[in-house]
Amino acid sequence: MKKNYVILPVYNDWDSLKKVLEILNQSFKTLKSNNFIIIVNDFSSKKLILNKKYSNLKKINVINLGKNVGSQKAIFFGLKYLQKIIKKKDKETIISILDSDGEDNPNMVKKLIKLVNLKKDYFIFASRKKRTENNFLKALNQFRLIITFILTGKYINFGNFSSFPSFLLNKILSNNNLYLAYSSGVLKNYNKFFFVKIKKNKRFYGNSKVNLKFLILHTVKIISVFYKTVFLRTFFLLVLTLLFLEDIKLKIIIISFFLIVNLILTGINIILKPKKINLSIIKSIT
Repeated sequence: MKKNYVILPVYNDWDSLKKVLEILNQSFKTLKSNNFIIIVNDFSSKKLILNKKYSNLKKINVINLGKNVGSQKAIFFGLKYLQKIIKKKDKETIISILDSDGEDNPNMVKKLIKLVNLKKDYFIFASRKKRTENNFLKALNQFRLIITFILTGKYINFGNFSSFPSFLLNKILSNNNLYLAYSSGVLKNYNKFFFVKIKKNKRFYGNSKVNLKFLILHTVKIISVFYKTVFLRTFFLLVLTLLFLEDIKLKIIIISFFLIVNLILTGINIILKPKKINLSIIKSIT
């Protein structure tokens, strides 16, 4: 029988997670498959108590991390765990990823899974049809998309919400790009994508964690995956600037900007992205 694995990173937001599980359980009712849930507990300070039966979810595993690493790394470790347990013969297995706070509509997971069955070797991503943040954060996010496109040539208007066939797992984990940022890591490591416009919901409980600091750090990590591309694109712009610009002070500013940006991105990629992954961070699996 076909298998579906759903990875849900979570940090303390257990109430939202429970609601996501209820919706997934109801939504999967019509799927003729065995459905498995992988909860990646990102070192939450609150305990998870699941005392409800989910008739359409065959098994729920909780991967407990030994320290808080953030949602991107939590997804990465969830995928590394699946890489160990999914067998090569399970060719019809599909992996889905969504955030556990309700912003990624759990009712739409079934749609993504069905598209994977139709498109076989494609990565299916949910692109943002409409966002729910305030106008300032919306404008800031749009600015982020433009900057990312200028530096990398990629318009990354999508996040974690995705589904893909399990035989692509080794491909996207062939290096550790996903450790920095899931979306750009996949985009760097694979080249067949299909995008579905899905409205971003409001969180089920609590306030959104997206703020100015989060957007800046997340954007830098996304761009750093393409640090070699950024160097080539900015170097080309630098040469054009030096050829046609006469103002010496402005030239110095542009050269300094070029050096700083590329040093930061290269440093992040070299320092923050480990060459070898130590799975001892997984404290327990329950």
